[in-house]
Amino acid sequence: MAEAQVLAAQKQVASTQPGGAEHSLAVGAVAEAQANEEVVNAKARYAVIQAPASGQLIIRNVEVGDVVQAGKALMTLSPEGATQLVVQIDEKNLRLIALGQQALASADAYPQQKFKAQVAYINPGINAQTGAVEVKLDVTELVQTLRQDMTVSVDLVVARKAQVLALQVGHINDINGPAPWVWLRDAGHAVRRPVRLGLRGGAWVEVLDGLREGDAVITSPMTLREGQRVRVQT
Repeated sequence: MAEAQVLAAQKQVASTQPGGAEHSLAVGAVAEAQANEEVVNAKARYAVIQAPASGQLIIRNVEVGDVVQAGKALMTLSPEGATQLVVQIDEKNLRLIALGQQALASADAYPQQKFKAQVAYINPGINAQTGAVEVKLDVTELVQTLRQDMTVSVDLVVARKAQVLALQVGHINDINGPAPWVWLRDAGHAVRRPVRLGLRGGAWVEVLDGLREGDAVITSPMTLREGQRVRVQT
């Protein structure tokens, strides 16, 4: 009986050594406890909302204690640092846009306060619903009046030419069509003159062909017919 007790004690001691059954069970229990700890810590981390960057909170959609679902926007942060303008430009003008182009912008709330910007990003894809391409511009100076989600107007410099013949946009008929033209006063009569256009700005467009400097373009809105007599009002 004593020998049996000694053998049992020896086997019990062996089971507690590395590789033994008791030792393996203990190691498994420790590993399970550690895994449970990691799960609890992960759940605790989900309960903490941390901003990815410094900034100002401008929208909060939840209150303390609310139950939320995955994917729901809880808050909107306006981050500190560099300011960018995000504009949607018609895809037909995509060929005119390039990285590094200079622009002059203004917030619609402060139209007289112009500030400089520069094209920093052009989205490689086109929005299929709107037919527009997203363009981002870096604001190159500090503008205190800018706020998140403000509406801005941007004049983008796509090309420059000096000493060109230009005409106001409103004086050209069918300006967006395949054959634009103007009414011209020639020897006291109204003459329809086709023109070929070049660069276009906000209110002016370059005339490449069809007009010469000093030509009398009829600008008053009226109904005319070819050859009708016209005179200059002073």
